[in-house]
Amino acid sequence: LDILIALHACDTATDDAIWYGITRDADIIVTAPCCQHELRPQIDQHVSKNPNHILADVLRHAIYRERATEQITDSIRAILLEIAGYDVQVFEFIGGQHTAKNVMITATKKNMSMKSKKEDAWLDERRGRLVELAEMYGVKRQRLASLMGERISTSDNLKAKTLGGMPPL
Repeated sequence: LDILIALHACDTATDDAIWYGITRDADIIVTAPCCQHELRPQIDQHVSKNPNHILADVLRHAIYRERATEQITDSIRAILLEIAGYDVQVFEFIGGQHTAKNVMITATKKNMSMKSKKEDAWLDERRGRLVELAEMYGVKRQRLASLMGERISTSDNLKAKTLGGMPPL
């Protein structure tokens, strides 16, 4: 088995590690993300420009924006791993009393030998959900999505690519 393990890779280093695993066709990818700073300024700006946002009363508090940023970042990563052909699980691997950075993302490669119309529809649905999530929080760019050539905004000029069309590492 080819296994990639990235523990507490700060900020976009987690995305780089995931990308490395995807491009090397790793059978298993295990990450414990840390310091999800990339999206926070985008979310802050979106909230300040949209005082009537559906989550305005939650996101007006910095601590909740920080927690939401972690959840959104790792949710985007999970969706992108699914798009890349992995079964994904996200879970707490150690109790919160020991560290706040206790989330683990695990991904196992699916057997993609026979692609069906049902799988194409599922991929389209996942890509749609990715865009919806990003747009809800004002996320215009995310490193792993950029590396994969995946759109996260309806205003993106990128065309979503399949695994074969990903740019080199």
